[in-house]
Amino acid sequence: MPSRLLMAVLAVVVVGGAGLAFLVLRPSEIATRQGQPDRGSASTFVRSAGFEVTVSDVHVPDAAGRVTLAVSFHNTSTVQQRADRQDFTFRDASGATARPVFDATCPRWTRADLHPAGGASRSPRDSDAQQVGTEFGPVPLCFEVAHAATDGPTLVWDPDIGFLSTPVAIPLR
Repeated sequence: MPSRLLMAVLAVVVVGGAGLAFLVLRPSEIATRQGQPDRGSASTFVRSAGFEVTVSDVHVPDAAGRVTLAVSFHNTSTVQQRADRQDFTFRDASGATARPVFDATCPRWTRADLHPAGGASRSPRDSDAQQVGTEFGPVPLCFEVAHAATDGPTLVWDPDIGFLSTPVAIPLR
C-alpha cells in the first residue's frame, strides 16, 4: 500500500508541475488577458496587482511604417513596481508582432521603480532604475511595422509583477 500512495503523490506532483510549467512558459497568445481600450491592469493569477498602464497619443500608420504612442504608469499596490520599456510588444490583427525601437525621434527611457504611496524611503527595487513616486510617464514607445496595422492593433504589456503574472492585451483606439 505505501508504494501506491507514493505513486499517487508522485503523479500529483508531476501533473501539478506540468500545469505550472504551462502557465509560466505559456505561449503569449494563449494566456494573454484582454484589457480595456488604451488601458491595462496587471494581475497575478486572478488578483489585481494594483499596477496600471494608460496609453495615449496613439498613431498607427495606414501602411508600413512606425506606430507611436505614449504610456503612463500608476502604482496603487503596497510594493514597488517596475516600469520597463521591454515589457511591451505591438501586435496587429494578423498576429504579427514588433518589439519597441528607439532612436532620436523616439527616445529611450530608463526603466523606473514606482514606489507605493508613502514608500519613497524604501530601498530601490532595481539599482539601475530611475526612482519615482507612484506615477511615471507619459513616455514614448515606437514600433516598426511591415504592413498596415489599422485593423485591431494591440499593445501587449507583460510586467514583472511576480509569479504567475498574466500579460495584458490592450486594444488601441
